[in-house]
Amino acid sequence: MNNPTTIKQNMRLQKWIAEVEAYKSRPADMTGTEWLELHGINRATFYSHLRKVQAHYLDSLEQVTETPAAETSHALVTQPAFVELSPAASSIPATASSGVAAIQCGNARIEISEDISEQFLLKLIEVASHAK
Repeated sequence: MNNPTTIKQNMRLQKWIAEVEAYKSRPADMTGTEWLELHGINRATFYSHLRKVQAHYLDSLEQVTETPAAETSHALVTQPAFVELSPAASSIPATASSGVAAIQCGNARIEISEDISEQFLLKLIEVASHAK
């Protein structure tokens, strides 16, 4: 893996990754064509580099997903993870402070103001009746 050809390929890939990242972080009011012209990069060349960078990341992702879990336990996972968080019981106020009425079920608390529409109130009650 440390042969000169591989090293050159990796260096080119790193350059192309930096090029793509710079392109993505261009000012919002600048078009892609303007950015390419400003940096003296041929459009076809850039999109060729972009495809190679995408292929590299796709290959990396496929290698991670094909590797058994025991081997990847210490690997860096780049996919975002979403976790549902529930508020601590102490963060829920004991009394209705801004609403006219309050509905509390477990840790959930819904405060209702006097200017709520009838349609919204009915929908709120319907949804609350199905909540866990």
